[in-house]
Amino acid sequence: MDCTTPGHPVDKIEGINSVRQTAIATLTAWGVLLTGCGAAAPQTEQSQPFPSSERLSSKHPSSEQSAIPAPRLALHTNTARPAQAMLDIPVIAQNPELKNGCEVTSLAMLLQHAGHSVDKMTLARQVKKDREPIVQQNGDIKKWGDPAEGFVGDMTGKKKGFAVYNKPLEELLRHYMGERTVNLTGESYETLLDSVAAGYPVVIWATGDFTPPTEWEYWDSDGKQIVVPFDEHAVLLVGYDETYAYVNDPLTVKKQRRVAHQALKNSWEALGKQAVTYR
Repeated sequence: MDCTTPGHPVDKIEGINSVRQTAIATLTAWGVLLTGCGAAAPQTEQSQPFPSSERLSSKHPSSEQSAIPAPRLALHTNTARPAQAMLDIPVIAQNPELKNGCEVTSLAMLLQHAGHSVDKMTLARQVKKDREPIVQQNGDIKKWGDPAEGFVGDMTGKKKGFAVYNKPLEELLRHYMGERTVNLTGESYETLLDSVAAGYPVVIWATGDFTPPTEWEYWDSDGKQIVVPFDEHAVLLVGYDETYAYVNDPLTVKKQRRVAHQALKNSWEALGKQAVTYR
């Protein structure tokens, strides 16, 4: 599930401000409203950007977030959590095979760390799919699948592809980890850090450049409105210190990529606070 660059101008959408507010509210309530990570609620679903032959060529920009100034996030002191932690996990590239496959590639890193010798291509075949065909009109997407139900579109990038959200990925993780599977969607940012401190990396949904999304897409899926930020991505959270979080990024293929806490937190919250891990 990677991002590429958007296909149709969102600024044409009438009432975009209200759509964005609805999307933000829906994404914030993700764990309750959605069955997966995009649209499980009857009226609004969050999804990700994607209209070109890859996902949308701006889903995973290569800019290094550490160069972008971000407000300092004062981390809550957890006496049970050390001031810093880092998990040494090999990074896996989603490209060239899976241009839209950041979610399953991040999951492959997590599972390999957990002792399962499963690769991204196996996970790409196994993850649940929503095969509803795309319907476009004048370049705008009118109908498509629901990423809360399964991966939408083509993960390889040979055809249009989008993303998959937390519930289908949780189901796939449970296939390997059983009752050790944990869905942290809707939990606090501090909970993610607690997981890493305990030795468990976390697959999280954010944006490609770790800034809040500014453009949104929406379409109909089986009577539900899917509302998605244009720039969606998934990475593996592997470390933190007082100032930064560190992620393995399957798009840039950067191991322990440094991201300011506030930037990552804002980006993660905008994508519905989605996260899966194990214990």
